[in-house]
Amino acid sequence: MARASYLEQNSGVSKLKLKVENVTAARTLTANDSGKIFTLDQDASFDITLPTAANAGAGWHAKFILTDAGSGTVKVIPDSSEDTLIGMIASADGAAAESAESGVDELVWVASTAAPGDWAELMCDGNNYYVHGQEHDADHMTLS
Repeated sequence: MARASYLEQNSGVSKLKLKVENVTAARTLTANDSGKIFTLDQDASFDITLPTAANAGAGWHAKFILTDAGSGTVKVIPDSSEDTLIGMIASADGAAAESAESGVDELVWVASTAAPGDWAELMCDGNNYYVHGQEHDADHMTLS
């Protein structure tokens, strides 16, 4: 096997692991954070701020998974100059989904109701962040 094939991330032979980072306090993401999976610890309230859509660029993506539920409110928010979150969070209990058809400014794991496994994935096209995810029960997460 050629050396270049071994080093190619998508070759299936390099045994690369996913990039996972646990977040327990406020964090501002950059374009270099694309492709990461962020696990969330809800013991305290904090915001995770996204890069501007233009700085993130088309193809930027990240996944956020609540792994430790608690009494804190965790928010993923665009840069303060933007309302760029569009999408839907489906509820596994069959309740109505959380939905935003035009840009909003926060995705929230609600204090004391969210549960481990509630997740959202974001993808940027250079103008907006498109959100899709799932919560165990209605009102574990909000998109507004």
